[in-house]
Amino acid sequence: MHRLLLLLTVILPAGALAAESGLPEPTWYFFAAIVPFSLLLLWSSARIRTAAEFYASGRQTGGLSNGLAITGDYLSAASFLGITGLILISGYSGMLYAVGFFAGWPLILILLADKLRSLGRYTLADVVSDRFERRPVVFLSTVGYFPVVVLYLAAQLVAVGYLSEYLFNLPYSWGVLTVGGMAVLTGITGRMIFSSRAQMIKAILILVSTAIVVTLALLPGQRLPDLFSLAQVQPLLPDTLYYLPGVDDTPLSMISLGLALMLGPVGLPHIMSRFFSVADERRARMSVFYATGFIGLFYILTFVMGFAAVSYLAGTTSVTPADGGNLAALHLAEVVGGAPLAGVLAAVLLTVLLSVLTSLTLAGSSALSHDWYALTMRPASSYSEERNVHRMAAAISGISAVVAALLFEHQNVAFIVGLAFAFAASVNVPLLLGSLYWSRLTTRGAVMGGWAGLLCVTFCTLTGPLVWVDILGFSDALFPSRYPALLSVTVAVLGMWYFSVSDRTEPPAAEEQEPRP
Repeated sequence: MHRLLLLLTVILPAGALAAESGLPEPTWYFFAAIVPFSLLLLWSSARIRTAAEFYASGRQTGGLSNGLAITGDYLSAASFLGITGLILISGYSGMLYAVGFFAGWPLILILLADKLRSLGRYTLADVVSDRFERRPVVFLSTVGYFPVVVLYLAAQLVAVGYLSEYLFNLPYSWGVLTVGGMAVLTGITGRMIFSSRAQMIKAILILVSTAIVVTLALLPGQRLPDLFSLAQVQPLLPDTLYYLPGVDDTPLSMISLGLALMLGPVGLPHIMSRFFSVADERRARMSVFYATGFIGLFYILTFVMGFAAVSYLAGTTSVTPADGGNLAALHLAEVVGGAPLAGVLAAVLLTVLLSVLTSLTLAGSSALSHDWYALTMRPASSYSEERNVHRMAAAISGISAVVAALLFEHQNVAFIVGLAFAFAASVNVPLLLGSLYWSRLTTRGAVMGGWAGLLCVTFCTLTGPLVWVDILGFSDALFPSRYPALLSVTVAVLGMWYFSVSDRTEPPAAEEQEPRP
């Protein structure tokens, strides 16, 4: 029954919209492509009977398959749409996002791949609860996940809003509300095996789609040195009232952004959970090895696509300041491949968005149901009780993400993901790395430092230009930068150090944690 419901939810509203007149030509090709893509997603579903299957795919996924699943999880609409648009509207500054999104993977490969699989079961709380007093540190990690999940979901929903405008001439808010509601419903059912297989399919689709667009953009004789010419890659919209990353930012702000983009992937809940869906450390290591290769290839293609967008779209009216460059990739596809390529690409992007929304909603809800409720509040709770808490968490996170997406309408989706990375880098990453690699870190130090980082990044975000000026309408921001990670990560690390070395209530933990069965 759930399969039929999902099929009707995806295809029938689309068919009703297709009956309306005046739709863009790519929309018809979108409908032709979305049906087989939806069937692929439905095929990937599977019956879930145990907690291991619910949280970690039953741990039967191999290294290559899990590497593809990690790639599919990580390559969100922010990567495909956001980076292309940022390079188009702000020139070389947009490349920092492509480099930064990829730069965190060597850290994961070197520091975390083996340890995460051998020390934990499902989530960050499983890793840290063995070393520290469980209740305060699990509560901190759960609260720290919430803004990361909401902002990451919001970025996907912003992309959905613009896709609905491009394909159906519908208001931005319609797409956000509709697909946001679908994300909540699919997240409530919570199917990790469905999600793992869907991510593999999504990774293949998006890699092939990106390669096709880049190939067609280069076929008319475009040379890479010409595309990368400095004179050609100046900001396309320098006089826009909307924020252009890198145009007016200081070098210190760019360092802060780079820090968030490098550390952020380490603290993403839906990425971390992938290390627990393999059977041993070798497969975990190989998963990251394969994912690094796929993701590196994707980002090489993506920034070439951004420069190609400058070449093909500069001087046209297809991209406006108000859309934050979020539709640049689709307009480029329409120029180089016509309506068929643009329509098929839009179908791939919708498939990408739905699968990311599902897996991220599941991972964020698991932080509350498994970490906080099952580990801390009700250790003897049944799997059924956990599922009820999971459903509540999915609804809360989904509704919060919809509200955030409506507020961030004119922001580039890659910028929103960068903000989510700043929260992850300020709370989850210091807590995780400190618990794994610093033997003198105590419960008091972990909790006080983590809360200091979370409060700092929250204050800087709320009083910074994004919220204080763009949303609330004040003339000057209290915190001057849009990138708070440099300050908040420093505050978190110093807090953990100070409150640990000054703590006389407990002895330092052992140098190495014992693997859990």
